[in-house]
Amino acid sequence: MSAVSPDLWAVGLAYPVSTVVGTASFLLSPLVLAYRWDRTPSVRRWLDGLQRRFTGQPDWRWLRLWHLMVPLAVITVANIVFQVSTLSCSDDSLAILASGRAALAGHNPFLVTYCGGGSPAQIPYGAAEVAVNALGALSNSVAGMWVVWQLLALAVVPLVWAVGGADRRYLAALTATSVLYLPNIATNIGVENAIVPVSTLAMLWALGRPGPRGWLGKGLASFLATARFPALFPLLGASAPLRTGRWRQTTLVLGVFLGAVGTTYLIWGPSAIQVVYLGQFARASNESLNFFAVLLAQSWFQATLASAAIQGAGLLALVLLVNWRGYSAAAACGLPLLGVMALSQYLTFHFVLWIVPCVLLGAAVNRGLYVYAALAWLDENVALATLAWGRNIWWPYELLGLVLFAILVYLIVRVVRDEERRLRAVGPGPPAASAAPPS
Repeated sequence: MSAVSPDLWAVGLAYPVSTVVGTASFLLSPLVLAYRWDRTPSVRRWLDGLQRRFTGQPDWRWLRLWHLMVPLAVITVANIVFQVSTLSCSDDSLAILASGRAALAGHNPFLVTYCGGGSPAQIPYGAAEVAVNALGALSNSVAGMWVVWQLLALAVVPLVWAVGGADRRYLAALTATSVLYLPNIATNIGVENAIVPVSTLAMLWALGRPGPRGWLGKGLASFLATARFPALFPLLGASAPLRTGRWRQTTLVLGVFLGAVGTTYLIWGPSAIQVVYLGQFARASNESLNFFAVLLAQSWFQATLASAAIQGAGLLALVLLVNWRGYSAAAACGLPLLGVMALSQYLTFHFVLWIVPCVLLGAAVNRGLYVYAALAWLDENVALATLAWGRNIWWPYELLGLVLFAILVYLIVRVVRDEERRLRAVGPGPPAASAAPPS
């Protein structure tokens, strides 16, 4: 381990399987995207011909969820084995385990010491992560903690399958091969990244039952959103297509979220608010895959609660827009999600997993998501870890940050334009409650 750059360990490239998986995602995802692109009909004919030759079936209806999940499970097991076998005191997994043990013992899970450390380490995520950490800590081992978190990461694809409707096979395959998702399950899910699948699951759960009977899904999603505060904003938009019951479900989301936050405050005191919500929302890092890459690298920006409030106002504006216009559930959730990515002043590659629900927004958006995720992977692994941190060459990282922000702005404009076009086409009447837009 000592011969490998610590920066490479941080992003996962020192693990050969991570590099192989990332490369496979780069190659497979464009094929899946090209299958639905009207400019590449030859790719669809070629893939259809291959499947008929090898399966003898006339179409893809033979594809089952387990066909996707078995290879993902193999990758996940390999990742767990590697992470546990190379464990050291610098590993964030030990901090997660210490947090879970503290919760089970009735101690503060947001400030913990581990591996003989002196001053407490901050665990800056909320009630949902505390609950999952406690579940993993029942095993009293890092391996058990890894299994719990990786199972949550694996659950993303089945949920896409569940909300994808008639398009579920294609959308699940697209997610399973996507650079948004596949490289993330083969790299470290330390204390900074463990909450990513939980937040993604929250969005997908909210989309799963968008109709009036979706109370349980909305409530569960709202609890999961406590893992990281900005996850609340997409949930506030997820009920936008409902003609009746929209504000009751929005009140439910706020009630569950604030109730969970208040409970953690009553049990563990101010640190449950300061560390988890105020501190994280105002947090800034030069590891940001948007325009903050330039502002923070050049020391042109100082994170404050006031700047966080301005960003929060921008996200709230997107929430109000989708509710005012009655956007479809996928767009009403996806638009604030893209806003979170564009405005976050702390955005590592692992957090691109958040925008997986945007795969429901159609072929053009999915092509934009691929370009964004592919460039983000290269930005963090090459421009940031190798050039900036390794050789103090920062301009490629800053330039790519601006390009990534421009792509997010394009996606936001594209979603708004597509939804406005859809609303004009359907005319007056009750908005649709479908999670996915029509094919």
